[in-house]
Amino acid sequence: MKASFPTLKVGKEAFTDFRTGTVPHVTEHRKLPKGPHNLSRDEVAGTQRARLIDAVLENTGKRGYVATTVGHITATAGVSRTSFYEQFTGKQDAFLAAYREITTEFITHGVAAGAEAATPLDAVAACCDFLVDYVHRRPTAVRAALLEIYALGDAGLEAREKTLRAGEAVFDRTAKWLRATDPALPSPPPFTARTVVAATIELITQAIWIGTEEAYGQAREAVRYTWLLGLFGHRSVDV
Repeated sequence: MKASFPTLKVGKEAFTDFRTGTVPHVTEHRKLPKGPHNLSRDEVAGTQRARLIDAVLENTGKRGYVATTVGHITATAGVSRTSFYEQFTGKQDAFLAAYREITTEFITHGVAAGAEAATPLDAVAACCDFLVDYVHRRPTAVRAALLEIYALGDAGLEAREKTLRAGEAVFDRTAKWLRATDPALPSPPPFTARTVVAATIELITQAIWIGTEEAYGQAREAVRYTWLLGLFGHRSVDV
């Protein structure tokens, strides 16, 4: 098998359109100041929600969704049960909110990392590197999102499907932009986007499971190669 990936000389401004259609930036996590403060009720609620989101991911990532209780979440967040139920209807509602937030951050910031690169291929590498590095920094939270979402049954599968489609949209926009740059590049075969995104999740999950520097390094290279193979393999790989 011979693989070669062409170098495309195009500036980073071509990635600007990636930013369109993305959801707003995730809530900034911060603690309430001690003693009297001038924060509004909405600001206090926003801070409490951010702490609860973190606590949901920490507990479900360590204990599993089924074993996690509202009490575990509120104790970790330092927030009362009353405040919890002002934010969420229950544990499932809180977990789905946390899942949406971390997957949104994962995808949106990954695209932003790619937008800073000098060339498209550099952008793909930068985006893939960001994803693996993000997982390396937050393995417990990402484990919660990738694995514990299945514990919610149909509600979890529906949320996961939306995330997969968001990842596929990034791949499809990349492929479309590359074809505009290089008209000779044909469209990837059907289901390539789903295959690449699913493979990326599997590689990341394996890195979390093994948990070594070597595993994360291998995942970084494998995720890069998977995306490039999906974008160019149907033309540049001779079997």
